[in-house]
Amino acid sequence: MQQGFYLESSGKDASLPRQLSLDRFPALIGRHPDCTVNLSVDRISRRHARIEQHDAGLVIEDLGSTNGTYVNHQQINAPTALRVGDVLHLADHEFRLMLGKRAVADSGQADETMVGVKALPRDFPLKMSAFLELLDKEQVTAFCQPIVTGQGRPFGQELLGRSAHPGLDGGVGELFALASALDCEVRLSRLLRRQCFAAADRAGMREPLFFNNHPAECEDLDDLMAELHELRKRFPDLDLVFEVHESAVTDLAVMGDVKRELAGMGIALAYDDFGAGQARLLELAEVPPDFLKFDMALVRDLVERDSARYRMLESLNSMIRGMGVRTLVEGVELDETVELCREIGIDFMQGFHFGRPRPLEPESPTRYHHTENDSAP
Repeated sequence: MQQGFYLESSGKDASLPRQLSLDRFPALIGRHPDCTVNLSVDRISRRHARIEQHDAGLVIEDLGSTNGTYVNHQQINAPTALRVGDVLHLADHEFRLMLGKRAVADSGQADETMVGVKALPRDFPLKMSAFLELLDKEQVTAFCQPIVTGQGRPFGQELLGRSAHPGLDGGVGELFALASALDCEVRLSRLLRRQCFAAADRAGMREPLFFNNHPAECEDLDDLMAELHELRKRFPDLDLVFEVHESAVTDLAVMGDVKRELAGMGIALAYDDFGAGQARLLELAEVPPDFLKFDMALVRDLVERDSARYRMLESLNSMIRGMGVRTLVEGVELDETVELCREIGIDFMQGFHFGRPRPLEPESPTRYHHTENDSAP
């Protein structure tokens, strides 16, 4: 992976590469072989435009091209400042200015934008403008999904954030894929969390509320804990359960510190997605959480008692409950799965069988407004 500025093509013209790296400045764009960014395509001039980097950011200048240079659909006639997400047209070839991670092919030419190992959709450049608008205008809303006891009685809710932008309806996974390309996963995660807390507080929710964090937030745990302290002061009546993937914090001493700090705030700790990949049994034994959520792959379509997954889940549940940790399964959809989980002795269950995620404020969601004391970027 490489990090830096680049131009992402719209995908409308198969003759264009998906990405044009802007590794060196000034970046001269055109058909001439000496151009930093060489584009041997129709209607591009030999020396079409130049992008320079200044302290304040990038600036693009048309070099007297035959068919013009456009920024956000406006033809430019003088050096023009650029922002990440701006739409550029070189003649009639469309690009979007990006900053983030690029996957680089063996030839050295970036071939497609990646998040982790998953390629972004081909219409990614067109969605970036909507995503930046979503962040700036805080166009997200709060959802929740019920969590019930092993006997099916209401217990709590998991707080879930969703896009409220009309151009971004692909789910929270799409939002974090876009956020990853701009290295703003922490900003998005905080925005979703704050909106959820504010909506839950307005709704007067007093049952246990499970909430997530993004793994990128664990890279600066001091900052994450400071934000949670600030949110706890704002919403002292919420009964909160912090979900962390136990592989996100691999230092036992640090994990122990996190648990103690959360306890001091009156926030319970849950390990999420236990059983996904290699279960971290040492962390579980040395720093036991208040709750443990089994990965949904362990219970999805679990319908037979005489199966390896049933025996594994039964064994794990017995061991974990023996440590005084309460267990929860996600992804429960079938009647048979409910009965088997009850038989095993799972403490809590969650899934479509008990209810799909629903908006907390379906009629008139109110955004959480920052104040000068907020720690979010």
